[in-house]
Amino acid sequence: MKSNHDRRHISVARVAILAAALTALAAPSLQAQVPLDRGVSATALSLRHLDGVKRVLMIGAHPDDEDTALLTTLARGMGVETAYLSLTRGDGGQNLIGPELGEGLGVIRTGELMAARALDGGGQFFTRAFDFGYSKSGDEALRLWPRQELLRDVVWAIRNFRPQVIVSIWTGTSADGHGQHEASGIIATEAFEAAADPTLFPEMAALGAPAWQADKFYQRRRGSGQDGIETDVATGSFDPVLGRSYLQLAMDSRSQHRSQDMGAAQPFGSRTSQLVLMNQAPGLTVSGAGFFDGVDTTFTGVADAIPANRRGAVIAHLAAYRQEITRAGSALSPFVPTAVLQPLDAARSHLVAALNAADGVESDNLAIRTLNERLAAIDETILQAAGVVVRVRAEDDLIVPGEPAEVVVELWNGGTETLNFAQSALDLPANWRASLTETDTPGDGAMVEQGNPGYSVAPGGVVRWTWTVDVPADADMSRLYFRAAERDGEMYRWPDQPSLWGLPRDPAPIHGRAWFMRNAPDGTVPAGWTTSESRASLTAARPARYVGVDKALGEFTKPLLIVPAVSVATTPSSLVWPFGANATKQVSVEVSGEAVAGARGSVRLDVPAGWSVSPAAHEFSFEGPGQSRTFTFDVQPAGAGAGSHSFQAVARLSDGREYNEGFTLIDYEHIERTAMFDPAQTNVTVVPVLVAQGRIGYIQGSGDDGLLALQQMDADAELVTIEQLRS
Repeated sequence: MKSNHDRRHISVARVAILAAALTALAAPSLQAQVPLDRGVSATALSLRHLDGVKRVLMIGAHPDDEDTALLTTLARGMGVETAYLSLTRGDGGQNLIGPELGEGLGVIRTGELMAARALDGGGQFFTRAFDFGYSKSGDEALRLWPRQELLRDVVWAIRNFRPQVIVSIWTGTSADGHGQHEASGIIATEAFEAAADPTLFPEMAALGAPAWQADKFYQRRRGSGQDGIETDVATGSFDPVLGRSYLQLAMDSRSQHRSQDMGAAQPFGSRTSQLVLMNQAPGLTVSGAGFFDGVDTTFTGVADAIPANRRGAVIAHLAAYRQEITRAGSALSPFVPTAVLQPLDAARSHLVAALNAADGVESDNLAIRTLNERLAAIDETILQAAGVVVRVRAEDDLIVPGEPAEVVVELWNGGTETLNFAQSALDLPANWRASLTETDTPGDGAMVEQGNPGYSVAPGGVVRWTWTVDVPADADMSRLYFRAAERDGEMYRWPDQPSLWGLPRDPAPIHGRAWFMRNAPDGTVPAGWTTSESRASLTAARPARYVGVDKALGEFTKPLLIVPAVSVATTPSSLVWPFGANATKQVSVEVSGEAVAGARGSVRLDVPAGWSVSPAAHEFSFEGPGQSRTFTFDVQPAGAGAGSHSFQAVARLSDGREYNEGFTLIDYEHIERTAMFDPAQTNVTVVPVLVAQGRIGYIQGSGDDGLLALQQMDADAELVTIEQLRS
């Protein structure tokens, strides 16, 4: 069933999609893309990651600073776990695709970075730095971004991600051409050594981020003045799995920065990324033979962190694991992807045996963390090769606290083996509850296996578990963690939850899991997959997403968002008032309802002393979700002095609940939809001003509210259009 909310909130996305479709009609063709997250291509790309341990962190100042071609070559071509750390979210730029500026633009550019990483294969992190616009020098930028706090954030990212190699996009000199670029290079250079110093930020160790020594520190080549060993990484090589070169895929990734006018061609031919080695770990021997020269990237090397009395058995199983991964790579066939399952099963059993051999070692031990991460990665690869698909589908896109939500966990066995003991569960925030209300096996191969704690799913079969979630009335809204508190100058404030620090956005509120054991066609259980082993079953965890169908555009998905029953917004959000002017001005208040049961109440506009407002309140009544009404209040000064004042809109429901903020949905088809929460306030500045008589023609710039400010001061001002200027 389609959500009632879709008809209201899809409009921005629909306009953007239709605009893209019309543009496509004018072009000769659009290149068909090979999906990177499923099927044989996903299996092949995953196999590149399963042997060895290679991590690279790239550091820059803004969205679009990253060397996307290098990221793509490392992640997709060389099987490297990569991530880009952008100091800012790009809040200070201009917006090609919409009206959002400042923090709203930062949300868009965060989404564009996530869309880019989904293509080039990298992860994405941020610091607390707010992009305040162009600065002339690194020193100026580091006065607005407290140097030690910015260093702390970069060190936090390094210690959590644990890269062997760090790549700085910028040099930390005036050659970088922008003060924020220069500050990025300065901090990245310092962080390479600071992250390895346990006396700096020692409190991070207790949070699971102890000191970490990266092996190599590169800078991207930027002309002369960088002394060090040069390394060139070829980025234009054709990849048969991708059907194009890494550079071409990188340009597809780069084109996700639509708000910055960054659409890029996908050229043929060779290219390189040029790097200079500027620092290295003490004692590391480097010959200049390549990007990872001198770095131990072998998977067996992780066993060095295991106590000596258990290390031998762990190393033996890891060596056997590597042999099976090599065998899986040789066995992969686009026509018979299941040929890789037998060696992958064997590799997995050796991973489990290695973990069992290390039983008793602390869970935060580097080797144990790495082995568990690899176990999750090989499980995903097995699911891809076996043709098993798990989806977690929310029946509505917007959930209101206090109202139930329906979530369906779907398991589709698209492979050739029977799945046994299939079960599902939901992972929920604290104080949330869920109950299983229905299990559907729609006659296509799935059946209940009597006496077993789950379902037997034959090839082609589907099982759907329907859960009813009781969302508590005090559930947290889907507000972005870095906007939950007011900024501290030019730095965002992070909450007291270290698990969120540096993430692009908050995790989904609901995740679903399905787990099961695979049986081969003859009914046997693969080696190492007995029910007595705690790690025997395969588990697939997915975030809950709304799945809808637009009649013009087809199926689409949206993230699940928690929103208030009633939201309130004022227009204008800011107001300039000439001191001494006694004219009445109007403030509009929009009240919107999202509760399925509707909402009834009144809305008022609270004004400080020195102001009068009429009427005292307006009544409203909503019968269901997606309804809104706009009310007008007349405001007049009654002795208000010069300075700053604030008008606050408040909606009060009949049951006594009050709401004083509103949310808007930033919704473009190339990024994840996001809710932006803001107080329902009109900020008023009373200034002593004398406005000259006569007409004023105003030429407007990007994000320029000067015309509105002049009109609010009772100036006779009007916009001068481009057509008028030309004539």
